[in-house]
Amino acid sequence: MDQEPSDSLAFTQPTFIKYSTNYQSNLFTESRQEFTELEKNIVTLVVNQLGNMAVKGKIEPRVNVLIQIPIQQLTKSRYDQVVKAAESLSKKRMSFRDDKKGDFTFITPFPLVQSGIGADGLKVIEITMLANVVPYFAELGQRYTQYENEVMLSLASVYAKRMFEIVSMYFHRGQYRFRYAVDELRRMLNCPETYRYNDFVLNALVVSQKELHEKANIALDWNPSQKSGKKVLELEFTVKTDRQLAEQGVEQDRQALRGMSIHEAVQLAWPLLAKYKLTRWQKDLITSEFELLDTFYRIHSELTNGLRPGVKNPTAYLVKSLGIDQVKPDKATSAPELTFTQTPAENKRFGGVQTLASIINGDLFKQ
Repeated sequence: MDQEPSDSLAFTQPTFIKYSTNYQSNLFTESRQEFTELEKNIVTLVVNQLGNMAVKGKIEPRVNVLIQIPIQQLTKSRYDQVVKAAESLSKKRMSFRDDKKGDFTFITPFPLVQSGIGADGLKVIEITMLANVVPYFAELGQRYTQYENEVMLSLASVYAKRMFEIVSMYFHRGQYRFRYAVDELRRMLNCPETYRYNDFVLNALVVSQKELHEKANIALDWNPSQKSGKKVLELEFTVKTDRQLAEQGVEQDRQALRGMSIHEAVQLAWPLLAKYKLTRWQKDLITSEFELLDTFYRIHSELTNGLRPGVKNPTAYLVKSLGIDQVKPDKATSAPELTFTQTPAENKRFGGVQTLASIINGDLFKQ
């Protein structure tokens, strides 16, 4: 690819503004990138500036772009590491290949990386991008990749960073399931040629899965979707956020409750009620009124599945949600005792009889 500098002057962004969201082309997301972790952090901040310039229409065609990255955004003390990363960054390539069509493009995107002083007087890394390279990063079109800048910078593994980009590309357009040929994904992640399939899974995918869950609240799973004998040719990935998993857990709990008799529901309620600092009369009241028992199970499921992460006092929240925070003990003790002879309405609500052991052994209600 021709990378001769444009005759135009570089467009300079005099002040670095750190945006919360990054925007980049899908072409860049699916490219093969040779960057190390620290180099990828520099590139992430370049994308942070470039993508937001593109969104605001500030990128001019056929004009080189100069991006300034304050060194303090990358390190507080290890200046030597940043210098080393800046030096090696100028030599790293990106590549795009379509083996079916026989098409390929190889780019050295950052041919000029140097130190400088920003508008605020702080030392910066100045990165010049040639005009004909910029579109590979910032040509957003109708579909593009967006993700949280701070989450990307917090990820330690370069594999996790790359998988975060790939997951974000699908997730933000509502696709929670996608497939990749194993060889294609290995190339995109720049895995060593010496990696066997198990090495690829353990060192790239499992590491990414762990980091994405811990730092991005994303649950990433995969299963082979195509094989040739024992060789895995393709993987299907599924992506869910922690909230989606929590909602799924609540729904599973509600489905379990619908299959229980009222007698089983009361029996199971007692050990769950013991997890809260309730008085005896409050427990009696909850288990003696059909609607309160039903609401208790819903609130308990939401709390244990993580749908109410901001609740600091689960007992107070439960009591208020049940509407018994203003109930006096003398009125509560006069509540009629619950009969275990089901009415037609109760039987319809809770479903047929199911053994208590099957509920507990199935772990349908989180402990």
